[in-house]
Amino acid sequence: MKKLLAVGLGLGFCLTSLYAAEEKTPRTISVTGTSEISVAPDICYMSFSVETSDKSAIKAYNENNDIMNKVNSAIKALGIEAKDLNTSYFSIAPQYYWEEKTGKNVFDGYKVYNSLNVKVRDLSKVGKILDAAVNAGATTVGGVSFTVENPKKYNVELREQAIKAAFTKATQMANLTGLKLGKPMSVSENEPGDYYQYYAQANVMTSMYRDGGESAPSIEAGEFKVTHTVYITYEVE
Repeated sequence: MKKLLAVGLGLGFCLTSLYAAEEKTPRTISVTGTSEISVAPDICYMSFSVETSDKSAIKAYNENNDIMNKVNSAIKALGIEAKDLNTSYFSIAPQYYWEEKTGKNVFDGYKVYNSLNVKVRDLSKVGKILDAAVNAGATTVGGVSFTVENPKKYNVELREQAIKAAFTKATQMANLTGLKLGKPMSVSENEPGDYYQYYAQANVMTSMYRDGGESAPSIEAGEFKVTHTVYITYEVE
């Protein structure tokens, strides 16, 4: 009889605790707050390629190396430091063409491809660097992109605005539903990452500037938007 009584008391205690736990489960409102600012880029990434071909691999390589050295020197002459130049791709490959008469692939020499990435910190030099590289012999402009080197420097301003936006939204939602907004239960955020604005299409052929005597097109950095989002869960009564 005592055992049954003990079991009954234990079960009653568990049920009471369960009900108490359910009653203490807070009601919440979860909202997002997003802030956005327009910023001007402070750095530009450019890429140039040199492509050569010859029946002799050595001749194709030497010609390519000579031209790329001229491109490199022309860019450095405009104040670009060696640390902001790097080779992104290099290849030497045999080339073939299909001969219908014999039904065979026929060897057609070697092609050498060399690509150089350039980081430009002074945006006023972008057009000059493009002209210098093309005139030095670059055969392709792989791309020109503008960005902010460190977008996280805007975090403090963006975070403050995003939290205010989330609080305003949560307050409005609570008022419209007859609730009283309480303290935040959880807060998380989505920080800005890398932001790019692209202007030049990949594989822009540059022979028109050299052969036609035309200057490279004007390229404007413009501006773009940096966003920051916070996620906040508030307790409500």
